[in-house]
Amino acid sequence: MSEISHAGDVSVTYSHFPIGEVWEPGFEREESKPDFQTDKSVIVLPGQIIVRTRVQEHTAPVVLALSHRQDDTPGENWALLASEHYRPVYTGRMAAFDTTNGPAQPASAPIEVFDQLSEPGEASLALDPSHTYEVQVWAQGRADSRERFEAASKRDENGLHGSYEAYTIVFTPSGRQTPPAPARQASRREQLTARHGKPPLGMR
Repeated sequence: MSEISHAGDVSVTYSHFPIGEVWEPGFEREESKPDFQTDKSVIVLPGQIIVRTRVQEHTAPVVLALSHRQDDTPGENWALLASEHYRPVYTGRMAAFDTTNGPAQPASAPIEVFDQLSEPGEASLALDPSHTYEVQVWAQGRADSRERFEAASKRDENGLHGSYEAYTIVFTPSGRQTPPAPARQASRREQLTARHGKPPLGMR
């Protein structure tokens, strides 16, 4: 195992959360909407990986990992949810995000993955943007998460905010690509020309 991030707690709403590539100034921002009509549990878009959960609203511990072996598994209690292809579109800085509230918060407790303890902290990882990656999404607790959620919600409304699933997102280099580059900055002459329709007299 090459690198394991700290463990973060993702606040899940609407039964999904993103692992997103952090946008960098100068790059053209990638905008796309996931198709939630699909049956896929993991949806890959430019700049993000959407993980769909079985529980509509809960807190999910998440760890990101970089591995150079595709046969690595996080541990006996982890089940492979999906394997997808991802290519960096900015500089490769990946992070776990809440569904609506920004970056994940540090987890409430360490998570054991790959025989190591991932301590609470920032769930982020730096990929090499000159590579493409196979992404394996591993999960704990999904088999009966919805049933446990529904039972807890009947007993106590506080059960709605518990943790019912956990995830490890593993990136493995699979190929090479030309690293994405920021857009060329327009000169002042170009900016003024675009604004006024022609260059200022002193710049013609």
